[in-house]
Amino acid sequence: MLLSSFTFIHGLLGAFTLLSFSVKVARTDSVFHASSDYAAGAYGSGPFQNFFSTNSTPSIWNFAYPLNRTDSMISSGYLFTAPRGSDTNSPGGLIYDLDGSLVWDGTSFGETLVFQVETYLGEPHILMWAGNSLATGVGSGYISLINNKYELVARFTTKLNGVTGPTYADFHEARITAKNTALMTAYQTKQMDLSSYGGPSSGYISDSVFQEINITTGEPLFTWHASDHVDPGECYNKIGSTGTSTSNTWDYFHINSIDVSEDGNFLISSRHCFTLYYINATNGDIIWRMGGAKSDFSMGDGASYSWQHHARWITKNDTYATITLFDNAGEYGESDESNSRGLHLAMNFTDMSVELIQDLIPFNTTLSQSQGSVQLQPNGNFLVGWGFMPWASEYTSSGELLWAGQFGVVGGNNNEGYRTLRFNWTGEPTAPPSMSFVHSSKSNITSIYASWNGDTRTERWELLGATDPSGSGAVSLDNKTRSGFETTITVNTAAHRYSYFAVRALGSDNVPLGTSEFINNGNGAAALTTGVQRTALMAVGILFAIYMT
Repeated sequence: MLLSSFTFIHGLLGAFTLLSFSVKVARTDSVFHASSDYAAGAYGSGPFQNFFSTNSTPSIWNFAYPLNRTDSMISSGYLFTAPRGSDTNSPGGLIYDLDGSLVWDGTSFGETLVFQVETYLGEPHILMWAGNSLATGVGSGYISLINNKYELVARFTTKLNGVTGPTYADFHEARITAKNTALMTAYQTKQMDLSSYGGPSSGYISDSVFQEINITTGEPLFTWHASDHVDPGECYNKIGSTGTSTSNTWDYFHINSIDVSEDGNFLISSRHCFTLYYINATNGDIIWRMGGAKSDFSMGDGASYSWQHHARWITKNDTYATITLFDNAGEYGESDESNSRGLHLAMNFTDMSVELIQDLIPFNTTLSQSQGSVQLQPNGNFLVGWGFMPWASEYTSSGELLWAGQFGVVGGNNNEGYRTLRFNWTGEPTAPPSMSFVHSSKSNITSIYASWNGDTRTERWELLGATDPSGSGAVSLDNKTRSGFETTITVNTAAHRYSYFAVRALGSDNVPLGTSEFINNGNGAAALTTGVQRTALMAVGILFAIYMT
């Protein structure tokens, strides 16, 4: 057994040595700045981090247009994004700080699209859709509502009657209203005569639906079907060879966002109709259309859009409103413009006109064929998530680029993220902090690694030593300022001969927040072996990722 373990370690070390000379290896808690190697794939197509104290392997950021750390114009808060794609090592929801360091790894929920903070019962909660996204651009999953202790508060989905084929609780949108109800999208297969649109008389559409749901009971309070209100002839996604069966439906409308105005009516975005629809919340009637073939508004220079996402009210009264949206300006196989844009638009209800206030242009002139987001920041900046392109960038209100970062290498469907948003967030996990250690092979120095998934309050880490696993009579050995997601503390085991170590998280004014389990530090060789295995496995994993690309 010892011989086979030695052989295994020796082989991994050989692979690590070879790798260290042939490619660049990403370190734990890595963030890159203007790295051409990252962009070129030298760290693999989906670069990821690897830690000692946890099994998390989140995507690494490369600030291609670096953030100026002395720039007071950057808005505060945490970045919420959910990398996904065939080259994304761990798809799912991830929270990062402004430096690009991991704060919370939520990838245990699985592939995630909607991932944002919403207010429920007066408290901030994470709202996330997780499930299986399908090649047809819809998904089948559930909405989860998670409090700031990372406890699941509720899980719900749409409830549709009269189904003639598959119904998908869709990933495109979920919201919590001021009434503490939930809004979410769905796609329902419906039989329809499509002969006037170039399809079969006994055809099938994928009908866009949104519902308002009672979160407690799961019962629908309001249901809206696009096919009851919008003729497919006003939309731009031609039927082609679709519409022939329940497994080959025509998605003529494609709902992808919902917002609620103060009067309770709904603003929805139809990607395939190039239109924002304002919907009466009582009877479902269309109050007005903005954009597309039947726009009730005249669209000013630069104000038109196509294949858009993520429409949001900014201000609104009876005569004037402002909104933001992401103008994809293209889709799979079609490019209407040279690049996608974030848009800030003004709507005049007196003369029914729309004017461009500001567009937000990608620094690399990229066209993103799907997904995307634009979010107004508390200080007036705009944060843009580029969707199909694994990028995010921040701009001043006048469109000046402040920074741009990527969380994966561009190419195909390899890395993408539905939206990238920013929120103020206080995480108070109930699970204890995590700790591991690695002994030096040449000295009495042991490296202690401390982290606490999701916690935002820890300012310092304290190292504790004890003679038994209960931690009774534990002695404080050192404490160190928190650094990124995983903080390293070194201890001389010759000077501090304790069999058990733990780490304690300290908040403001050194208030204790939580303590890890006390772990036996082993006999040195075992801990060293663990550290070597992990380091070698990190290297081999990166080598394998590069080989597979």
